[in-house]
Amino acid sequence: MRSRWKRIRYRLEWLGLVLATKLIPLCSRRACYHIAQAAGALLSFVDRPRSQVALSNLEVAFGDRFSPKERRKIARESFQHFARTMVDLLWSPRLTQENFSQYIDLEKFRGNSARHRPERSVMIACYHYSNFEWLSLACGFLDLKGTIISQEFKNSSLDPIFKRLREQSGHELVPRERGIMRLYKVLRRKGRTALLVDLTVPPSQGPWQSIVLD
Repeated sequence: MRSRWKRIRYRLEWLGLVLATKLIPLCSRRACYHIAQAAGALLSFVDRPRSQVALSNLEVAFGDRFSPKERRKIARESFQHFARTMVDLLWSPRLTQENFSQYIDLEKFRGNSARHRPERSVMIACYHYSNFEWLSLACGFLDLKGTIISQEFKNSSLDPIFKRLREQSGHELVPRERGIMRLYKVLRRKGRTALLVDLTVPPSQGPWQSIVLD
């Protein structure tokens, strides 16, 4: 019975994501913002386990600095920020090489890009927060294209959709298998790698998500 429900749930998730990829790009940026704010607030209420983890983390990190009400507000805003990141990714087919700079501000990036140091191997470390999806797409539009090693979804039917969205500025997504070796080979040939550094996975699984800029 549980396996049957999982199949049904996975199918509904796929249908929902397909529908979102069709409808979100039709929306204005203002509408996207409000959709994400509402979705994030709802998710923070519905997803009680993750919401409780967020509240516990805030209490451990800040002690009594914030009241319970303030911690709930911060946790809710965190869910909303993540929702905006996902909605932005769904809207991103409207981004192009010509117009992406109208929506994405990059400070001190173009002139100091690692692509201007081809004589050296370069490893870029970045935190996995804020709008990491648009950061990746912007790198592709700036000709910092690379190979992205990404964790697969439990619902494998979602993988092709996210792969297409994340590859649209020129990146290539590849399976996580042998990810460390891929990074090593890129560095050996004076390539550039970027790693998301705040993720915790068993060592046997390798990097959860990394970007190889070659």
